[in-house]
Amino acid sequence: MPSPSVILDPAGDKNKTELVKLASRYDFPNFVRSADLDNTMNPGQIAVTAYADPVHQKYACHSAAATWLSAVYFHEKAAEYHPKQRERICERFEKFANFFGIRSAYDEVVKKAESLRGNDQLPDSAYAYVWQANDGSKERYYPMTNALQVKVAAEWLHDNQDRIPFADRNVIGNKILEKAARFGAGLGEFSDFIEKQAGRGIPDPLEVYSMLENRAALARKQDHKDAILKLASAVKSTPRVALQPNELVKLAATVDMIDHAIGLKGKYTEILPRPEDVIFKVTYTKAASDMSRLCALQTGNVYEKEQLSKLAREDVANLFGNDFANEVCTGLDVDPEKLAEVAHTLPRPDAELLEHLLSEVGQRPQLSKAAEFEPIDDKTLEAIAAAYR
Repeated sequence: MPSPSVILDPAGDKNKTELVKLASRYDFPNFVRSADLDNTMNPGQIAVTAYADPVHQKYACHSAAATWLSAVYFHEKAAEYHPKQRERICERFEKFANFFGIRSAYDEVVKKAESLRGNDQLPDSAYAYVWQANDGSKERYYPMTNALQVKVAAEWLHDNQDRIPFADRNVIGNKILEKAARFGAGLGEFSDFIEKQAGRGIPDPLEVYSMLENRAALARKQDHKDAILKLASAVKSTPRVALQPNELVKLAATVDMIDHAIGLKGKYTEILPRPEDVIFKVTYTKAASDMSRLCALQTGNVYEKEQLSKLAREDVANLFGNDFANEVCTGLDVDPEKLAEVAHTLPRPDAELLEHLLSEVGQRPQLSKAAEFEPIDDKTLEAIAAAYR
């Protein structure tokens, strides 16, 4: 459920798009039509007590016209408020309506809003996808009010992924995950897919670089090719971007536009995979599962816990002492769980000794520390995006 602070009221309707829509749905009374519109919608500095929602300073009620118009905006979105908040705001609207002598007009607003909602009582946030036209009209697809509907929405997104821009898929994916958590919906075979659409994953920076190089090879225009290679170079030289979720989402949206421009959308292969399959390769859920099996050392290298069991108690005792060996061993054998719990806290010199011991028994790290780097600047990403709009 969205925060009340982001729900539109008259003062927030800067281009009056919502006002135009409401004027086609409600019969504005004379005292509203004859009032000064700017003052009605934008009262400037007024007392907090002059708002129907004083907590968020929304729905100004400084005049009869403002009260009526604010009521229309509110009751259009009333379902998006928590019931207790909705009740308190309605009580204040009734007091303002009584004070200005427009109670009958206010009651008509409430009645009209309920009538218009009819069978559509759900807020926009309950739908997987909401498309709004320039005239303010909306089309809403796939309500998610229970676990089954959430699963249906996930399947629909999967089946239509090549028809929807990644920027929109990212919003939809996050909505689906939110509703899945709320209703306890299992996404089954779509779980990994939805997490990637929501941007909840991490990449191998070198794979991202290779992906971009392949796209550059397909670009026909030299300036487009140069722009993609510039982005690829930035990823290669500053791979810490791979750990910044917001930058990754922007990158995925940019590559999605590139794919559209070069005709790759819907023609993906193992050699030319979907951007999100590379950029969000390891989802957070999978990463969390893997972390229970891994041990990271202060050197930056990561080992599987099972690798630690390859060490001999005698070698551990000779290197770190008997007390240490007693702490990390069970009987005569090294306990990988106990050693992992201690190993990740070892200072770097001791961690390097442990790595040397592991290398002697043929154990190599599963992951190595990445180089130091700086994030990709917005200007580079925006330039790429602009070239493919």
